[in-house]
Order: sequence, then C-alpha cells, then structure tokens
Amino acid sequence: MSGPNEPTPPSAGDGATPIDSCIAECPPDPCGKDAIANVTECCGSEIFAAAKKANGGKEPKIVFGKPSSGFDAETDTATGTITVNSASSQCTATESVYFELANLSNKPAFDKVDGNAAAGNLSREDYALASEQVEYDSLKNTLAVIDTCKKKWGCESHPFDLDALRPAKSFSDYYKNYLDESHKEYYRKSWDSDYKAAYNAKHPSPPGK
Repeated sequence: MSGPNEPTPPSAGDGATPIDSCIAECPPDPCGKDAIANVTECCGSEIFAAAKKANGGKEPKIVFGKPSSGFDAETDTATGTITVNSASSQCTATESVYFELANLSNKPAFDKVDGNAAAGNLSREDYALASEQVEYDSLKNTLAVIDTCKKKWGCESHPFDLDALRPAKSFSDYYKNYLDESHKEYYRKSWDSDYKAAYNAKHPSPPGK
C-alpha cells in the first residue's frame, strides 16, 4: 500500500539525497478514499485487470445510480457497465464494486450459459441454477478478498452484506438455504423474456397438453 509514510534515510554511500525520497512529494494514499479507488488502487486490483480482459480489453465502466434490477449493484456484461447503488455506504459500495467486477471477469461463463439457453437447452430453473453457479464463484472470490483487504479499505468493523452467506457449505447449500428468492427470480424472469420461446420450440408439449 502506498501512502505518506516517513521516508527511509538513505544508506551511507548510496548517493541518495532527501529530495530523492518521499520527503519531497509523497503519493496520495488511495485506501479509504472511495469505493472504486479502494478496489482498483488500494487492495484487490487484480480483479479489475481480469474484468478488463473478459471485457475484450476494454476497461469496465463503473457508475453510481439506481440499479434497474433493484439490487445493490448490477453488471451489464454486454456493455461492461457496472452500476452501484448511490445510496450505499462506502464500504458496502466497495464490496459491490469488487463483486460486480468478479462477475464481469466471469463474462465467458455467463455467455456460455446464455448461449446454451438461446439454443433451447436450459429450462427455467436450469437457467437460474447455471447463472447462480457463476455468481457463486464471484461470491467466494469476494469473501476471500474482503478478508484480505477490509482493514486496508477502512472497513475492518463493517458488516458486509455477503457475510451472511459465509456458512454455505456448497453451491447446493447456498442455493437452497442462503440465496434470497428474489435473486433467483431475477434469472427466472430473464429466462421468461429471453429464452422461453427457444426452450418451448425445442421441447414442445405432447399433443393434448
């Protein structure tokens, strides 16, 4: 972590002078500054690089506003845009920024699920399960980084939203016992609007039903 630390005295004979050290101009400490800087500059920045790679080499666009999904944050993998609820506290927003960047880094997995659904191969519940499996990977990644970075983020005592999901022993346990039903419904409704016709065309009902 970079920060306005006291300069280290130059070793004897190394030719350094005070002007060469941090005493002249120290870089600003990005930690605790804001949610985006917390992740992209302070701790956990590797996820931004992974998201950029998955986004075709284009930097993710992170904006604050009101997510249309109704959740604290959302990711549009088609455009590489992440929207974080502007009403979130800084630590909750930091959690959201990391989690959604993790989701964007999993764009190939989401694209594979969507492609399979577009081919008519996934039922409504299978689509929700497959999509939530990808998000579960993002969840595990985010929880691990929270443990590593929360103190640097200035959020050591903050109760993160995802902490409630820590006890899940597996994806099956997570899906059945911890994941909010409204989150599953989001993917089920997406299937209704985007993939139901393809599934019904491939799996027609028997005559008379």
